[in-house]
Amino acid sequence: MDSEDSTPEEVRRATDACLRLLSARARSRHELLTVLERKGFSEPVREKALAQVEGWGYLDDERFARERAAVLLQRGKYGPRAVQQRLEAHGLSREAASEAVATASGEVEFDAEAAARQVLERRGLLGRKLEPKEAARAGRLLFSRGFSSDVIQRVLGDAALEPSGPED
Repeated sequence: MDSEDSTPEEVRRATDACLRLLSARARSRHELLTVLERKGFSEPVREKALAQVEGWGYLDDERFARERAAVLLQRGKYGPRAVQQRLEAHGLSREAASEAVATASGEVEFDAEAAARQVLERRGLLGRKLEPKEAARAGRLLFSRGFSSDVIQRVLGDAALEPSGPED
């Protein structure tokens, strides 16, 4: 039996709130749950609203993760590790986020080296010989953007990972 605050009207209001949020952009179940909780809807109302929206096909965490990963990878600002972390911040499990990144990487034909070069080019760190400190800074930038050490080494060379640069 429904509790007092699990009335059809409350469920409709919570469902409408979900639909408004989803009309702006795709969201994860965790995001919607957090917003509904913040708006003061009870747990039974939140669950019924999310089940309804999910039943209509508007809420699908796997699809959300694949699409979000594809968008982030295509922008060329982040490497796979950073994209995975962003998906996890949306409430997805590590496994689901990792799988979405792998799938999206194949779909968008993500080239990590080209993306890393694009990041460096935007910062004016590509196309010229970098001083040792600049190379180290470029390496740290790429690492912070989620690029693997292998990609960083291929783009910058081994010297980029040494904080003091190569020894003469």
